[in-house]
Amino acid sequence: MDQILFYLKIGFSHIMDINAYDHLLFLASISIIYSFKTWKKLFWIVTFFTIGHSMSLVISSYGIYKPNTDIVEFLIPVTIIISALSNIFFLDTNKKINYFTILIALFFGLIHGFGFANFFSQISFSDGVDLVALIGFSLGVEVSQILIAVSILVLNSILFWNSNKFKKNYIRIISFLVCLLTILIFI
Repeated sequence: MDQILFYLKIGFSHIMDINAYDHLLFLASISIIYSFKTWKKLFWIVTFFTIGHSMSLVISSYGIYKPNTDIVEFLIPVTIIISALSNIFFLDTNKKINYFTILIALFFGLIHGFGFANFFSQISFSDGVDLVALIGFSLGVEVSQILIAVSILVLNSILFWNSNKFKKNYIRIISFLVCLLTILIFI
């Protein structure tokens, strides 16, 4: 139990670290259009993102496939920009979640998970794959992501309370800022 808690804290701290701006930007880009009224849509996107993330973490940790780190590090900001641009150009807050959205969330989760896998392999203390450490780290990452997403939902629910016009402008402005910050940070 101590080992799972140790890795849970590492996973949690990895996301909550101020230097984990890529995680914060991505979570902002996928959460910004939702409020507590529409939390189920966000739930399904985050769930399939998590499934993809967990799959690639396992795949990489067990040595089944390890993509080039440079490619993964390039693709992570691309996923942030694509998510934010879709908020700017294809904003439809009433849209139902469809299979395409779910597949994109799963695919983006795979990319981000391979990024976590690189970090996880650096902090793993055993020569083989330690399933307890893997589970603990993944749980820590997911708990922190849930806290960030819920915080964004709280903020959005407060701001969206009265004005739908303000909501669309707010989403587009925040999404533009996410794109701009991603470009400035990663390029």
